[in-house]
Amino acid sequence: MTVCLDIRGLEITTADGGELVSDVSFLIESGGMTALVGESGSGKTLTALAVLGLLPAGLRQRSGAIFVNGIDLARCTPKQRRAMRGRDMSMIFQEPMTALDPVMRIDRQMLEARRRRFSPGGREGAAWCREALAGAGIDEPARVAHAFPHELSGGMRQRVLIAMGLAASPALILADEPTTALDSINRREMLALLGGAAERGAGVLLITHDLRSVHDWADQVVVMSHGRVVESGPGEEILSSPKHGYTKDLLSAASPKALSIPPKRE
Repeated sequence: MTVCLDIRGLEITTADGGELVSDVSFLIESGGMTALVGESGSGKTLTALAVLGLLPAGLRQRSGAIFVNGIDLARCTPKQRRAMRGRDMSMIFQEPMTALDPVMRIDRQMLEARRRRFSPGGREGAAWCREALAGAGIDEPARVAHAFPHELSGGMRQRVLIAMGLAASPALILADEPTTALDSINRREMLALLGGAAERGAGVLLITHDLRSVHDWADQVVVMSHGRVVESGPGEEILSSPKHGYTKDLLSAASPKALSIPPKRE
């Protein structure tokens, strides 16, 4: 087993000591997808931002350890952690209009992400952009590559973000509610892209409220409530035999149809 993310006893507090995340621990294996599930404000996104070293101003990691590919992030300089973003670990944010640069064409933004690890230029870079966009399910990759974000639909912008997140072949992909605003068809296609990255060896952390996504794609599930992990384990086990009352409440709030669809991953 190769572990690409190991979080041990993570605690995140406000500047005055208010506790937001407490004693969070879990692993993500390379080649697997872990779903981090819980209501808004449960600490899911803060946990992912702590991995990236991007906690909002006024918040800090008070204790705990985070290892990415065996590297203790606490021993890295700020410059080293910046270098790891996009190259060793990437994040796909929930809202593409704020994550994408509104005054930069799509191909330039994608090439910036690609250059975190590779050195595409000229025709090679242009060809890669078209291939990456086509691989993300975009029908007119040449047109989209030269477009600005506001010229694309929400679904297309989300596909661009996923293509950018995969651009440098990172070992760890953090996806924060990447399908919230999408219809069911686009949602399944987006999750298939992330599932494909896991099948190629990346570790994927899927932050989601969507229990259908968890059922179809997640190998492991971590359930958070009020900044703490209340239950974790294999996805099928958590969904079929939840032990914690909060997990049971989440499942009872999901539609029966969402939990009756057979898994799509082999």
